[in-house]
Amino acid sequence: MAEEAPRGLRPLIAALLAGLSVLVSTPAAANPVPAPEVSVSDEWEIAVFLCTPTTYGCHKRAATAKQKQALRTFLESRPELSGVRFVDRASAYESFRHDFAGNKALLKAVRAKDLPESFRLRVKKGADRDRLWLAVNRRPGVGKIVDQAEIYGDPQAMASEWDISVFMCVKESAMPACLSGRGKANGRIATLKEKKAVVKAIEGTPGVETYIFEDQATAYRNFVESYADNESLVSAVNLSDIPESYRLRMRPEVDWNAVSRRLARLPGVSQVYNLRCTAAQLKLLAEYGRRDLPDSKVCAPRR
Repeated sequence: MAEEAPRGLRPLIAALLAGLSVLVSTPAAANPVPAPEVSVSDEWEIAVFLCTPTTYGCHKRAATAKQKQALRTFLESRPELSGVRFVDRASAYESFRHDFAGNKALLKAVRAKDLPESFRLRVKKGADRDRLWLAVNRRPGVGKIVDQAEIYGDPQAMASEWDISVFMCVKESAMPACLSGRGKANGRIATLKEKKAVVKAIEGTPGVETYIFEDQATAYRNFVESYADNESLVSAVNLSDIPESYRLRMRPEVDWNAVSRRLARLPGVSQVYNLRCTAAQLKLLAEYGRRDLPDSKVCAPRR
């Protein structure tokens, strides 16, 4: 049985997408901010990944042939579905090698047996996807369910002109990087000294073509404009919740992951996202049911 609640993936997905658009940081004591609504289309499939011995919650057991057949029969009987297709391990691995052909480190780290088999569900327009999620989640042999509408359904969030986003600490941030290692600044908004150190590091990093600084007022205005149709989200976020950030445009041949790691270690930096790494992480989750691979492999430079 899959381990997550119907919307259990949303906090992860919202956090990954944040670096491509705007990052919403909430104080530790505040109520959780609702994830942005995504446009749901019948073009987006729901991927039902089957148990493998390494899947959390599957008790070190792979889905049996009997479980797979029972699940197929169950899915094909569901009136909400307009199509059900099975992706075997060989097909998944062939697709994986094509999608990540330029990432030699990741290809070397993942073998065919490391990828789960899956059923891909085409959902009829207007059908209750959450209800379907719950029904499928209870079936024996199911390891993880990913609704691709939640990952791919927000084109605005997936568009960014900046390759790396460096988000600074806000007051009362719950991020570990903001709570320790900063001396008297622990738990406080990024200081002028910390921001100057970040600028120095950025300007001294080979491969940075250009960068900008986005202050809180600008970031908040962009946030409100971007999610104007989501009143519950906008009303839950204050100006002080939005972090200042530095946005970098990088040369394509540079190791963006190494740059991100280096900047993330600087005091006053809350989180660092890079477009290449985030896109790879999302694809691994949506298409191959994997979110446990190290960034050093997923985000390795293209060769």
